[in-house]
Amino acid sequence: MSNIPSSFATLNQRQENAALLTRAGIRLAIVGTAGTDVTRFNARNLKYEAGNAVAYGMSHDEALKAVTLTPAELFGLSDRIGSLQPGRDANVVVWSGDPFEFSTRVEHVFIRGREVKEPSRQDLLIERYKPHPK
Repeated sequence: MSNIPSSFATLNQRQENAALLTRAGIRLAIVGTAGTDVTRFNARNLKYEAGNAVAYGMSHDEALKAVTLTPAELFGLSDRIGSLQPGRDANVVVWSGDPFEFSTRVEHVFIRGREVKEPSRQDLLIERYKPHPK
């Protein structure tokens, strides 16, 4: 979804590639925007990448699998993470709506079955740079 191709290999790529690959039976993991270290650091953008894949023809279920179970399988961790099953790590995010919608917010985060209420990096930055009354 980059505006300007970062390399020769990305010229003329199609935005519906994720949908075409999954329809062809290819296991696909959506891992975020490739590019510089700065873009890789922004894991929060993963939901937008998956949302764009859905907008260009990938099924919602396949997109969800591409950000959860398939990466866990590819890293050999699917016996512990990637899906909600008894005996697995209970890492769960509860969203205010469809996780791939732009306006959806995180409401709860559970890591290993315990709710975590620590502020995110973005929360800390907002607080740091928020104008304070004089």
